[in-house]
Amino acid sequence: MAAMRVAVVGSTGAVGRTMVRLLEEREFPLDELTLLASPRSEGKRVHFRGGSLTVHTLSDGWFGGIDLALASAGATVAREVLPPAAAAGTVCVDNSSAFRMDPNVPLVIPEINPEALKGHHGIIANGNCTAITALMPLGPLHKAFGLRILVTSSYQSVSGAGWKGVRELAEQIEKLQGQEETLAAPDLESLPLGEVFQRTIAFNVVPHAERFDPQGSGFTTEELKMGAEARKVLGIPDLVTVATAVRVPVVVGHAVSIYGRFEKPVSVEAARAVLRSAPGLRLVDEPELGRYPTPLDAAGGDDVLVGRIRQGEDDRALALFAAGDNLRKGAALNAVQIAELLVAS
Repeated sequence: MAAMRVAVVGSTGAVGRTMVRLLEEREFPLDELTLLASPRSEGKRVHFRGGSLTVHTLSDGWFGGIDLALASAGATVAREVLPPAAAAGTVCVDNSSAFRMDPNVPLVIPEINPEALKGHHGIIANGNCTAITALMPLGPLHKAFGLRILVTSSYQSVSGAGWKGVRELAEQIEKLQGQEETLAAPDLESLPLGEVFQRTIAFNVVPHAERFDPQGSGFTTEELKMGAEARKVLGIPDLVTVATAVRVPVVVGHAVSIYGRFEKPVSVEAARAVLRSAPGLRLVDEPELGRYPTPLDAAGGDDVLVGRIRQGEDDRALALFAAGDNLRKGAALNAVQIAELLVAS
């Protein structure tokens, strides 16, 4: 594909804004950029390449003249507006969960399964932000040693719920300022609550991300995504997975504790060698010097950080810890990288 006309759908949300910023940072070869969002964002101005662009309302026929769309407008909107666009010839890279498990839609992490792009039908799915953070180290480890069992616990920042989640955390911290000592024995009825997380997120962790499985498994939909996306991206349909997703009072950056069992023996040093040479990863594994991945270290960067690599109960098991910027590699950057692969093809 040559230089093209590009649209960002959902351009005023946390991920959409980051998409626009990355298109500029990475000098993506576009001729024209169109910014689309809900009616409440109509007329807003967004900085781009030394000037500013006006945000327009997403409406019927929005895809006319658009070669490539990067979408981050939620699953409901995506299901409505992307299939007609794809049918009309617009290639759509979707950040929502709408099409990830569709067998006819590739789910792509460029460093891991770029070959999945071949033969796409106009819609390409971007992975879940937490799954991407975990799969960036797991992809090369699976290729080298053969992943069979995966257990994860994720510690997800409030921006994973959008800017509303960030504002809710900030408001609760402000309300509790000066009351820190009372949190040793809090009056639970007086703690601030919000619409996004339902429980107090300030000075707390909440083991509830997204909604609980309507099928009654006890897992949340966020936890189920980890297993489903790992199986699809890595091509392991029988991979055994268990995930726990926890919301933490961090603004940007998701972290994941990972336990994996492999077909082949794997030592800590062998794992480090694989991860050290893998694209998109940065090995930060000197715990004796206080060097290991944290969300703040990952925020604003493109690499997923990986460290705390430990041998499991035998030579086929590993424990490790990863952290990545959920707005960049976990969402917007991955989408732009997919677009770059399309340009290069």
